[in-house]
Amino acid sequence: MKHIATITDKDIIGVDGLSTAPPRICVRAVLFDRDGNIALWHIKKWEVYMLPGGGVEDGEDFYTALKREMLEECGCDCEIIAELGRVDENSNCAEPSVVAENYCYIARVVGEKSELSLCDYEIADGSEPLWLPLPQAFELASQQQFSNQRPVDGRWWTKAVTVTILKEALAWTQENAL
Repeated sequence: MKHIATITDKDIIGVDGLSTAPPRICVRAVLFDRDGNIALWHIKKWEVYMLPGGGVEDGEDFYTALKREMLEECGCDCEIIAELGRVDENSNCAEPSVVAENYCYIARVVGEKSELSLCDYEIADGSEPLWLPLPQAFELASQQQFSNQRPVDGRWWTKAVTVTILKEALAWTQENAL
């Protein structure tokens, strides 16, 4: 899978240095529904927008993990259309620290959307998918501001990763049909 970007402390707060912690391996999707909207995961408690997805569990391949995450967070089965690329995060300064490899895909909903299967903390945080046109999702993610403006807040890395993936998805959709 092609490497899109590595986002580090230097990019967010201008500080050199990398964490040596092992990365969390994650999958994320730009998931299109039949109306051409994508799912943008909104965590109300933290005022953050990100793409649906999450950690790959032991014994899972990336496709299985992605399909599981879309079923849990978006309430639907999905078909993977294309590999978009990998976006890495590495921060010693973020609170909490961030070290992740995000493997990103273009996918589309298969069948009907149904009930979400959220964890207790996702419910408590007010997490939900918003279905928006890709350009609107990119705009919303790009313009998000946080009430706590500390530059070491981990949400800044989440925002950078999300915007980077959505920018790549916008370019992909200009060259490819769904």
